[in-house]
Amino acid sequence: MKRIYYLIVLLCLMFFLFTSTYAGVYKWIRVGKYQCYVVDSGSEAAKTVRAGTCYYYDGFINYMYYFRAWALAARDWIDENGNTLPVKVSSQGTAAEDELISTIPVPDAEGITIRRYRRFQTPAIIVDGVKLDEPFPFDEADEVNPDKILGTADIMVESWINTSIGVTIHQRALGWSQTNHDEYVIYIWTFKNTGNIDLDDEIELPNQTLNDLYFYRVNRSNKWHVSPKGTNWHSAYGEHVADSLRMVYWYSSRAPKATYDSFGNIDSKSTGFPKNPEYTNEAFLHVDKSPSDATDDPSQPQMTDTGSTELPFIKFPSSAQSPAEALLLYQTMQYGFVPYYPGWAYMDDPDIYPGTHHAVRFDEMDYKYPDNPWGYGHVCSFAACGPYTLKPGESITMIRASVLGTISPENGWEVGRAWVNGTCEPPEGCVFSVTDNLPPQYKKFPELYEADNISTEYNNWAKDCWICTGKDSLFINTWAAQWNVRNDYDVPIPPPSPSVEIASRPNKVKITWGDESESVSDFAGYRVYRASGSPYYSEEENVVVGKWERIFECGKGTPNALTHSYDDATAQRGLAYFYYVSAFDDGIGNIPDANGKRESLESGQYLNMTTIPAYLTKPAGTLSTVRVVPNPFNIGAAELQYIGEPDKIMFIDLPAYCTIKIYTESGDLAKTLYHTSGDGDESWGRLTEEHSTTDTGQIIVSGIYIALIEENNEDGSPTGNSTAVKFVIVR
Repeated sequence: MKRIYYLIVLLCLMFFLFTSTYAGVYKWIRVGKYQCYVVDSGSEAAKTVRAGTCYYYDGFINYMYYFRAWALAARDWIDENGNTLPVKVSSQGTAAEDELISTIPVPDAEGITIRRYRRFQTPAIIVDGVKLDEPFPFDEADEVNPDKILGTADIMVESWINTSIGVTIHQRALGWSQTNHDEYVIYIWTFKNTGNIDLDDEIELPNQTLNDLYFYRVNRSNKWHVSPKGTNWHSAYGEHVADSLRMVYWYSSRAPKATYDSFGNIDSKSTGFPKNPEYTNEAFLHVDKSPSDATDDPSQPQMTDTGSTELPFIKFPSSAQSPAEALLLYQTMQYGFVPYYPGWAYMDDPDIYPGTHHAVRFDEMDYKYPDNPWGYGHVCSFAACGPYTLKPGESITMIRASVLGTISPENGWEVGRAWVNGTCEPPEGCVFSVTDNLPPQYKKFPELYEADNISTEYNNWAKDCWICTGKDSLFINTWAAQWNVRNDYDVPIPPPSPSVEIASRPNKVKITWGDESESVSDFAGYRVYRASGSPYYSEEENVVVGKWERIFECGKGTPNALTHSYDDATAQRGLAYFYYVSAFDDGIGNIPDANGKRESLESGQYLNMTTIPAYLTKPAGTLSTVRVVPNPFNIGAAELQYIGEPDKIMFIDLPAYCTIKIYTESGDLAKTLYHTSGDGDESWGRLTEEHSTTDTGQIIVSGIYIALIEENNEDGSPTGNSTAVKFVIVR
């Protein structure tokens, strides 16, 4: 009976651990091209990160990695009862975490476990009276206080984490909007041996020295979103003494079941646009040599490897591990996966750092596809730093960065279109059958770009060379992050972004902005940018959507005197427009940046960019002038639709105030629209996802429809006058 009782208790405890121990308190860093959230416990497990890391390339839609995890471990650890454990591990798993026992967020005096500090006040963004959610909205744990931020970062997120091993982690994450530094986030983690293994003030292990302490990271890349699906290659750089960076990184592959060259996550059935050409990494920018020597140790991480995430000691937190599993994890930190993968190759080059353990880079092994050793989706990169001896009160600091690099979306669409048309040419310096920038597996398996039923070998090869230019961008961005750290986070920064207000008006869109940017001494002026159809770049039927262009500038060095408003009279009626206003400086006082250049800088696009549309409207008409555009509406006639808004139908030349009731031919009411703007235009749905939907949110079907327009007074009361117009929808 007692055994059954204990079993029930154990099952209840496990249920509690894996369902209730994740508090999910996090803060977004949304200032640049790479945006992510930071969790108070440092968690990046599968259930937390899928919507928590995104990139500008695809309009911040897809997550950039599937999950990450970390661990601390030491040997001969003595608990508060005097029992010695051969190995003690405090870890978060890739599939789950435990914030009650293993890695515990520490609340401050106000009960807050994570705080966010900003350099400047968040600019307000208003479109036609609608106040958008700020890129990083304020709450009670936010503060505008540059004195609390390291260096010149736009934003810093901070938390403390106690661990069951007795180490307290001070976590800081920094993000910049400046264009040379907006594709990475820097993480500074300081590990202090406090002896506190829980949340109370009592120090359970005041005399514990942590022997042979290791810190470990695991990264699994994002899954593909286009069928046939594949997984990503993982690789590394920095194992050799002459290497200038230290990182593990990953990039896309050709899917094993693809009948065409899908490298870059290509959707061959439409535009050829590479949906995932990104290169992503985790870089180690600084690792203390010891508690008494804070200089950088270039031999760290001392272990890098590639393996499967299906091993239980990697998937689950330390509170769910057996002693044997804890030992396996510790051995992995020390030596990699030597015991688990017979025949797995490890570097023995004379120029690698002595005493380090690095698997041969995965993309340099004899595999055609990354799925080959473990199966689809199980590939991860691993890295570990150590060993350290950490006496009570001593600490070490490690600085990492999460970095992305890619071809631009504009280049992606251009390359994809050329590939579909069979006319793709490679980047400069790549010569077919002579030299190229393709990764190692392509040298052994050139059939990865062989001719297929939709493309020639040369066409595939040229496209693949373009995808691989993302690696150059990744390295450039990582060097910038490393320069940032070595320069004490003193990145030259532009003026703060101004607040913006966009107003749709008859015959113009009016843009006004505040004067917050003029608070800095080197302020010079403003620039106004506009995109049509979408704020994010794409092409549909060779129509460019979301391409940003500068439409106005004022201030020093421009043809226009300083002002705080601009009327966009060149907008076309019915098209959706998006705007942002940047402030720029004179560049005179800026130090040379990571690229060696002293530049004039302008504030970031994503700080005050509008994400709901404004429209050029027309003065109000009368009941006799009402029209429906397009009519007929044909979903297959892209050339007759509104750019970037394929489901949109407009009612134009309306009375200033009216109610529009849309009926099916059988007399059923499908939608009611209230036109209260005082102009002559109303769209069927304000946002793209609302276009041509019924009152219950269903997409309208083919048929004949009748719109009853009932004229109102300005106060909404009916005048008693009305008219009806008929239109056709073909879907």
